[in-house]
Amino acid sequence: MGVSKLISVVIPTHNRAEMVVRCVKSVLEADYPEKEIVVVDDASTDDTLEKLRAAFALETRVRILESERNFGPSVNRNRGALSTGGKYILFLDDDNIIEKNALAELVSVFESDDKIGFVAPISINHREGKDNLVWTLGSVFNPWTSMPADPIHDIPLSELPESPTLYPTKCAPNAFMVARQAFEAVDGFDESYSITYEESDFGYRIVEKGCSAFFTTQARVHHYGTLEQGCSSALRMLGIEKPGRTYHFARNRLRFARRHFPFLPRLSVYFIFAPLSAVYYGFVAIRNRRPDIALAYLKGTLFGYFDRLKLSTSVV
Repeated sequence: MGVSKLISVVIPTHNRAEMVVRCVKSVLEADYPEKEIVVVDDASTDDTLEKLRAAFALETRVRILESERNFGPSVNRNRGALSTGGKYILFLDDDNIIEKNALAELVSVFESDDKIGFVAPISINHREGKDNLVWTLGSVFNPWTSMPADPIHDIPLSELPESPTLYPTKCAPNAFMVARQAFEAVDGFDESYSITYEESDFGYRIVEKGCSAFFTTQARVHHYGTLEQGCSSALRMLGIEKPGRTYHFARNRLRFARRHFPFLPRLSVYFIFAPLSAVYYGFVAIRNRRPDIALAYLKGTLFGYFDRLKLSTSVV
């Protein structure tokens, strides 16, 4: 297997020492020889860097990049990808373990059609209430509401169909591989998103360039998301467990709609769904005794309406 099939695995991380070490080990154990791993530490304040260095000091296939401040995943994914040379780039969140054949199966899909720009493994959840559920077999958004409209999601792994093995998609969460040519065609991730919707925007732009994109059931990752101390599980399920993430979630939903939805559906999002969402999410946050999150959602919505300028890439 030549260098032309080298896979570059980019793993951004922040304050998840045990998880990221486990994630990197699973990639190293994958039965695909031509690979390099770049871990981009997003200014961790715990012992993540120390544990990474200790675990992989003698592993030449692993490099660690440090960020001087907390930028969020968009910046770190771009930085990691641009420091590598693989024909394919796997963007992998640090709370995953990949199965041994996952890299080879992803590459085999790319090699079946040179128009494919984006392939995602199925993500198997291992979280309370979602254990052994397949996250999705195709990620899209309803342009009238901006809500996810995944046709097949949260199905038990035991009910996963044997065929087909490929499902068309426009984006993927958590773990996805792209051809370097497709990454360069869209200039990587839009760093002004910072966090939330940055993956969706990236996938949509690749598809809008004329590339095909798929989930493959032949490649699998296991997702072990975590609930951070002091966060409400109810708010975590909505993706608004912290004020900074909540602000970006509300703002980026409108920015994503502006970029990718047709005119009339976009008006529906602006003038019906977004105001209703602000009320609903605000109510849930206040009911969970988090007025700061309710305020962050309102602030993010207002900035989403009027944001036309490139925003700071730091995570608030």
